[in-house]
Amino acid sequence: MRGAKRFMVTQARFGHALWRQIISQQIHTTSAISSSNNNSSHGPDSKQKVDYEIRPMRSSDIDGLYALLSENQWNMERDYLQCVFDTDPSGLVVVVTNDGQIIGHNGILAHSDKVASSGMNIVSEGYRELGIGRKLFHSVMEVMKDRNVGGTSLSNRVSFYAQFGWIIPSFTLHYNQGPVNPHFVSAPTKVDGLEIVPIADVSFSDVLSYDAEIHTIARPKYLRNWALFEKAESYAALKNGKVCGYSVLRRADVGYKMYPLFADDKHIAHALFCKMASFIPRGEDLIFTQPIENEEATKFVTGNKLTNYLTMTRLYNQWEVEVDVSRVYSTSSTEYSIV
Repeated sequence: MRGAKRFMVTQARFGHALWRQIISQQIHTTSAISSSNNNSSHGPDSKQKVDYEIRPMRSSDIDGLYALLSENQWNMERDYLQCVFDTDPSGLVVVVTNDGQIIGHNGILAHSDKVASSGMNIVSEGYRELGIGRKLFHSVMEVMKDRNVGGTSLSNRVSFYAQFGWIIPSFTLHYNQGPVNPHFVSAPTKVDGLEIVPIADVSFSDVLSYDAEIHTIARPKYLRNWALFEKAESYAALKNGKVCGYSVLRRADVGYKMYPLFADDKHIAHALFCKMASFIPRGEDLIFTQPIENEEATKFVTGNKLTNYLTMTRLYNQWEVEVDVSRVYSTSSTEYSIV
């Protein structure tokens, strides 16, 4: 299965950086890469100097970053990179060689002047022995020590982030993938007074308010870019006219991400799940990332016989942001969001 292969590879390389604000600097290094990479076509010769620049990300960098992510088996569709950039590019940084090749990226998305969420952390394989990622991490954390920054770490790498002060754990996520079980969606739960309608037919301010209750901080620009994207399937659950859940389904490079699935209870969540699953073509995979603390969400995973590829822990460097995970069936993102 192509998707499974991609995520088994990704598990070994997966990581998230913890950024605070934009940083622009020119760095030159003469470090040599390890002997295991001496023959790599993606990095420098061990005796060569490596000149690179760390600078703010530009819109024109999106294609180059997407190519880097694809080379490293990240299931990160280009449209998502565009969504984040259009929301706020000020915390997005790239590492570029003198010939214009993007060899690294790190980013953070601020939700307020007090809380932010880390995004992706990647360095091209041939340049990983030069300490680029560590320099970026230290530089930005030194500048942004006033914000509480949350990041999602592979659970078996939590100790790595502890050395930088990321010692406050929150919930744990399971990244799951696989086809939807037809039996699970054969009879959508019926709830008195419940309607499942396109988000375009609902007051978007009501959806924003509902999302802010769960995400804990309003994010109008991000949600507009994500949920109102022309290729997205976005639906809200209304009970007696009031928003009681919503979900967005978007195509990834491999499979379809149901990000998020928020709902007030398991019955509403199931009705939404069935609606969203109806847009996944036969033979395609669903990507569904649930907090394991929500036992009802876990039943969605087992009921569809999805395969867990990653276990991730949400970490903070100053205080835990408490989230009502009982209403979170699938997170809105593993990067750039509180949940």
